[in-house]
Order: sequence, then structure tokens, then C-alpha cells
Amino acid sequence: MDPATHITHLQADGARLLDAYREAPHALVDSCPGWDRTALLHHVAGAHSWFRAQVEHGPSEKVRFKQSPPAPEGDDLAEWYADNVRGLVQALSTMDTDSTWPTWAGDQPGSFHPRRMALETAVHRWDAVGGAIDPHLAVDGIDEHLGVFAPLAPGDALPRHGTIHLHATDVDGEWLVTLGPGGISYEHGHAKGDVALRGTASDLFLWCWNRVPVDDRFEVFGDATLLDAWRTAVAI
Repeated sequence: MDPATHITHLQADGARLLDAYREAPHALVDSCPGWDRTALLHHVAGAHSWFRAQVEHGPSEKVRFKQSPPAPEGDDLAEWYADNVRGLVQALSTMDTDSTWPTWAGDQPGSFHPRRMALETAVHRWDAVGGAIDPHLAVDGIDEHLGVFAPLAPGDALPRHGTIHLHATDVDGEWLVTLGPGGISYEHGHAKGDVALRGTASDLFLWCWNRVPVDDRFEVFGDATLLDAWRTAVAI
């Protein structure tokens, strides 16, 4: 997925999240225990501000989260968030995506930034109001999760070793995920795993982020206890 498409998703999901906050700022967010929509919007605003600060600063050095402008509390939050999204979109639209940039995930191509912001915003829009995530964005999100986030789970946190085959049923997308002493790795393609999890790309993406349980939205074939191992180890 190209950066322009990521930015389009960021704008759409960012607007839906803001609308949800304005409709019911104190509505609880079930997928983020202890948070209401105000806390959720404040969190996303902080992420947007951090990435905007990095992109506006350039690739010469890494900008720390504490160096970015903090989102305000109270009545100023909504307008600040909206202004910051506009600034973030402008920065992402004009940045050099061909250069290598420093990030919390190590050196990455510039395209890391619009992708991360689109996916961050999509997941938290889902937290606020639910609804399917665009299937092509979800496939991209599974790739990002398996390549960037899942490997952060320490190998000794994996209670089971084995392979999980993820298979999207609505768009092209298949992954073989390996859980083992070295942590979590993956490869694309159709392959037999110890367990197969089949569902829409949106549901698979949300499952990767431990947002939805393995229920009747999925088909499961094989050793389902490996899916429990994922939930235990990938606690993010």
C-alpha cells in the first residue's frame, strides 16, 4: 500500500474517531480497560504529535516522544486534535519517503511513518466505534504487526512452540507464523501450520492485536491451543 493511500485512511479514521469523541466523550472503551473516548483520543493525539514532530524535524536524528508537543486536557482537546491531524497529513504528504529515518523500531524507510499512523488510527477508531477495517489496510496491518510488533515478544514468553497459518477469506492474504525459542517470525504464502485461523482480513488483523477473541467469526483447524499461546505471549 502506498503512502498516499495510508494518508487517506488516516484522514478518514481520524475524523471518525473525533466524531465519536464529540458524540460521547465519556463512553467507555471496552477494548482498552480503564479508558473512555476522551482518554483514547488523547492517546492518539499524542501519537500523532510525536510522528508529526519527527517528520517535520527530518531524518537527521530521532525525536523522542517527550520532545513532541503534548495534547491538552479538557475542552481544548478536540480542536487541538483536529489541527494536529491536518498538520500531520501535511507533513506526511511532503516528507521524503525514500530516505532512511530513525524510529523507535530502528532505522526504517520513510514510508514507515504514514503506514504506522494509518494503522494506529484505524485500530483506535475500531476501539471507539467498531466496524470493519478496510481489508487491504488490514492485510498491510498484519504484515506490519508480524514484521515489527510480534517479534518484540520474548521467546521465553511463548508457552508453546509451533506454527499458525493465517488465511484471509475476503482478500489475498496468507501468512505462516512460527512461534519458537527465537521468538516469532513469519513468511507469506499458503502452507500447512499446526493450526489454521481463517477469517476476514479485518478480523485477523484485530485478532493479531488481541482485540477480538477466537469465536464464530473465524474457522479454526488444528491445535487451537497455539492461538492461546499467541494471546499470552503477544500482550500488546
